[in-house]
Amino acid sequence: MKQVIRKHAVMMEYVIIAVLIAAAVVVAVIMFGKNVSKEMNVATQAMSDAKGAETAQKAVETGTTSDIKKANEHEKSMHNYDK
Repeated sequence: MKQVIRKHAVMMEYVIIAVLIAAAVVVAVIMFGKNVSKEMNVATQAMSDAKGAETAQKAVETGTTSDIKKANEHEKSMHNYDK
């Protein structure tokens, strides 16, 4: 009986580890997915048109700065939710 319980306990440990890894992947995709997609578009643009790639890269940088500002404002509002 103890052998069966131990076997299931070890299996649950593996399930918990798999769930934590899956959660980390989901968070990484949510956080970095949009930026990676934009950078891939810039790389694609660079293969066909250097000037277009430069313009696209500047747009990505501008968008990233805007996203950082929005994230900082959101963080401040979350920390000041009781005011």
